[in-house]
Amino acid sequence: MSTDAQSPPREPSAYRPSLHFPERFNDRYEDDRPPRHLDDEIVRRCIEAGSVTEADPGTVWLRETFGGVTYRLVVDVGDREVITGYPISINTTAARRSGRWSTQQIADIREFIATDPRNNPR
Repeated sequence: MSTDAQSPPREPSAYRPSLHFPERFNDRYEDDRPPRHLDDEIVRRCIEAGSVTEADPGTVWLRETFGGVTYRLVVDVGDREVITGYPISINTTAARRSGRWSTQQIADIREFIATDPRNNPR
């Protein structure tokens, strides 16, 4: 099935999670990384309304901001698969004011962003 990467399906039910995606979701993974605080609302809104950037042929990034925290959801459009999702930036002042994030979540997200090699290429 061919789908234009610039206009991916915007219905969350059109996608299935990749094999490793559930490990990233709701911080249910076991590695030494800080939590991503990725949840149902973030996944749904990234798919439904996130800005679209073609990362590679067939792969798009869906980007949306939640209470001062911007997330990227990586989607394989051809396979209709959600590969991963993670925070890419934070406006700490806006995050604190939003009431969406606890002090610990803000600290976790800041640490995740600071230590994520995708945000800090060598």
